[in-house]
Order: sequence, then C-alpha cells, then structure tokens
Amino acid sequence: MRPVAILVAIGVNSEGFREILGVAEGAKEDEESWTAFLRHLKKRGFKGVRLVTSDKCLGLVNALGVAFPDVMWQRCVVHFYRNVFTAVPNGKIRKVARMLKAIHPKAGRCAAPRRTGRRRWRRPRRSWRSSRRCGWPRRRRS
Repeated sequence: MRPVAILVAIGVNSEGFREILGVAEGAKEDEESWTAFLRHLKKRGFKGVRLVTSDKCLGLVNALGVAFPDVMWQRCVVHFYRNVFTAVPNGKIRKVARMLKAIHPKAGRCAAPRRTGRRRWRRPRRSWRSSRRCGWPRRRRS
C-alpha cells in the first residue's frame, strides 16, 4: 500500500447547484500534481472560473497562479476555524467559536437588513432575478 492523494474539483453551475468537475489521483498534494490536474481540466474546456475556495494547500495555491492566473483564491472558513482551534486552549474553544461565528456570519446579502437591526425588512420576491441575486437555487418545475 502506498499513500495517494485524490484531487477533486467541485464547481457551482449557473443554477446554483454543485457539480463534480474532475477527479484525479496525484502522488501528493504538491504543486506539480495540482498543476497537472488543473491543466487537464483546462484542456477539457474548463473555463469561466472566478473563485477557488480551498484549504491552505500551498501546492494548489501556487498551481492556480500557473494554470488560472486571473482567478481569485479564498481560504475555506471551516479549515481556517480548525487551524485556529489548534492554537486555542480546550477550555476556551467554545468562546472562540462564538466569536468567530460573529465575525463570519453565513447570512447573505438578502438577510443583511435583518442582521443590521433595521426594523423594516421586506422579504425579497421569489422571482427569477431575486432568486439568482440572493443565491437561492431556482425551483425546478416537474
């Protein structure tokens, strides 16, 4: 048995649903493996990438600069939290978790008036445009 890294790319389509874009085996999560994987995706016609979210795998971050130089990278909040918790004493993890959740609210643009304390809040219309703007997936008609 030998250690193997599985490289996975998951994207969000125009309707707001996740799709697996590609899976590949790499020797490890280094820049060389990620560069080969990203070039393979690009060769298959992969385009329109605006943002990549991942853990702080330096191999991936460096490979993005090679394969997709104009793409923005963002660190995954869950991985960030895990890294923070390793540096926090066990007795203070809950307190730090509450502070982090206050800093990184999951509410989107549509919920912003509620979070800021504005008294008048209108529920956005569930039209095609408002659902796209707020990140809600459109309902599929059966």
